[in-house]
Amino acid sequence: MDWNEERQVVDGFGGSGAFKKAKTIMNLPEPERTRILDMIFSQEKGIGLSIVRNLVGDGVAADSVEPQPGVYVWDDPQWETKKASFDADQIWLMNEAKKRGVTTFFSSVWSPPAWMKTNNSVAGTGNAKLKPEHYQDFADYLAAYVQGYKKHFDLDISYISIANEPNYAASYSGCVWTPEEMNVFIRDYLGPTFKAGSIEAKIVMPEHVNFTEAYALPALNDPVTANYIDVVASHAYGIGAEVPAFPVSAEKGKQIWQTEYMNIGAAKQTYRNNTIPDALRYANLIGNMFDITRLGAYFWWWPAASNGADGSDLIRLVTDEANQENGLFRVFKRYYSFGNYSRFIRPGYIMIGADKHPMDQVMITAYKHPENGNFAIVAVNNSPDNQQITFNLNGFPLLTQELAPYRTSSNENLEKLKSIKGKDSSFTVELKGASVTTFIPKSFELPAFEEMKDVFSTYEAEENDGQAGGLAVQRDGTGRKYLADAKNGHYLKYTNVNFADGTANGIAEKLHILGMSAHVFPLHGGTIEVRLDDPVNGKLVGTFTVPGQSDAREWITLPAMLDTNPQDGAYGFHDMYLVFKGAYDKKLFHVDAFTFGDGTQENVEVKTHIYDFEENSTEGWSGRSGSNVVEVTQEQFQSGQYSLKTTNRTSSWHGPITNVTDKIKLGVAYEFSAYVRLAEVPASPSSIKLTMQVDGDQGVSYVGIGSASVSTTDWVQVKGTYTAPADAAVLSLYVESSNPTESFYIDNVVLSPAASPSL
Repeated sequence: MDWNEERQVVDGFGGSGAFKKAKTIMNLPEPERTRILDMIFSQEKGIGLSIVRNLVGDGVAADSVEPQPGVYVWDDPQWETKKASFDADQIWLMNEAKKRGVTTFFSSVWSPPAWMKTNNSVAGTGNAKLKPEHYQDFADYLAAYVQGYKKHFDLDISYISIANEPNYAASYSGCVWTPEEMNVFIRDYLGPTFKAGSIEAKIVMPEHVNFTEAYALPALNDPVTANYIDVVASHAYGIGAEVPAFPVSAEKGKQIWQTEYMNIGAAKQTYRNNTIPDALRYANLIGNMFDITRLGAYFWWWPAASNGADGSDLIRLVTDEANQENGLFRVFKRYYSFGNYSRFIRPGYIMIGADKHPMDQVMITAYKHPENGNFAIVAVNNSPDNQQITFNLNGFPLLTQELAPYRTSSNENLEKLKSIKGKDSSFTVELKGASVTTFIPKSFELPAFEEMKDVFSTYEAEENDGQAGGLAVQRDGTGRKYLADAKNGHYLKYTNVNFADGTANGIAEKLHILGMSAHVFPLHGGTIEVRLDDPVNGKLVGTFTVPGQSDAREWITLPAMLDTNPQDGAYGFHDMYLVFKGAYDKKLFHVDAFTFGDGTQENVEVKTHIYDFEENSTEGWSGRSGSNVVEVTQEQFQSGQYSLKTTNRTSSWHGPITNVTDKIKLGVAYEFSAYVRLAEVPASPSSIKLTMQVDGDQGVSYVGIGSASVSTTDWVQVKGTYTAPADAAVLSLYVESSNPTESFYIDNVVLSPAASPSL
């Protein structure tokens, strides 16, 4: 790291309470409400977000300052009595953030008021736009918004964005702009209006849905407009492994922000996407954006909220049957890796030069306070193995003699570790496998977080909070630590485990489903009881059955499902005891680790599955596009009386698809086969393919399993072998044809283990 190689200034890290999500925090009972606010905004007790992103009211999504032309809310004679309820949730959130040291407030427009738009609605439908005759009205509206929030609520709106996702005609609040329209509006209306009114809020644009500066180029290349623009901002939806630079924005000296991102789409709503692989994905993305794009600020969408799925949040608030927040909450692993940046890299820090990839699968970025000697080094180790590295702090202040590390890993949540002493500005550290570690000077250390475990972490046997019996730590041939020779009555204790509402995966059909896995080495065999709060009398919520030793003599993973009933089950906060039972005088098993899950893989039995459609049902198959139609028919069948017919195809990839995630054991080889018959003889041979769509840590991939060339209307079997990778979150099997419009039938689709499973 080079202290004197200065790059861009950091403005901060942020999140939003838009669309009434701030109210979901307001609704919490105490002390949970204060706890969540501290977890979001406090640098001492949480991840220290430093920017609040708001929605500029349009009269529907939030209160408008000008609900009618020329009529402002504060002109109402009853304003003082109505003031407390105006935009109450967003104003409350800004004030709570302010109490915790936040001074930067950023407001984005989703839609101007309906009376200014071409469709007379705040919705973006019909490519709704701001009417040109209301450009000045809209500029005055934004000026009044900034001035009004200062005068009436003592809130300084630091930044204002004229549009959220201007390229998207949303069915909710939205407004479509072309790049040139944004250029004209800022150049001829908003910029001059802010200048004339001495409005200090900085102008942000364009907030495109994808991570690109392209939409800003007409404005940046117009010398008049460019002078008014302070921040080029974009969302990051659709981004892959490659992070782009914003060369024009950087050349023009503009700050660059990523202002909205989350785990969007059904494929991302999985338990795995709440655990360490997801945390590492965001740690890599943030570091790459700061390094490659020269980012100044990074925002999560909703830091804490109640939602219908997990991907929108860092912390998901739990609701009861009446959809009211009940004080329970689920903290995802990405919250902590986000905090590896946001808690330590503060507004005004400067990114400095660092050897980004000093070894394979390691990423290093570094940031400094420009005056007081504080700094933060963020090290991401994507390797599953520990790696030793030496930091050479070139030109760093002489007071740097000791580093304080804070680590997020599969079993650690931004955990404060023992400090590391250096010599001659050199520090040798070990980076834990699959981890994110932030190093700061010991002299600027922050307190450790309150101990709080969760169902998104791994529970290493040797890293327990208390144990009974003579369990000794040993290592296997790979160096892995484990507890050896568990006997009857021995137990492990883990304190303050947050089971929340007993949910691992927050989609509706997975609520209150919590699985658990034990990694053990059988000896004589026995059971492992999962008990709450007491090893003897505590509620028994789950049991693992460990078989006796087999000829294989190897480590095995065992499943269990937990009782999550809200009265006395794995629900809320509890101490968790893992109690070992078996023959009194026998060594039962060795114990390595325990993990949780949503029951998907825990309940997957390695067996054959057949789709024969004989119940006159599609059996979960659907079309791959909105126009693609699949239906059960008796027109043709390979056996029995029914098959599944696919019609109305317009592309080669259109065809029948089904989710097989709960039928495929990851890492096990399966033979897949399907009988296919064309509805008509093709003009030229068609290539029929059996394909697996795999949603995993690195995005979506498509794996061909088998194919056949078909030139008749005979039934043809397509088959092949496939093994799903360990990082697969969603597996979808589909059939496609090279002829984009032909219809076809499928029947007797079989998923069969390629060989008998062994321990």
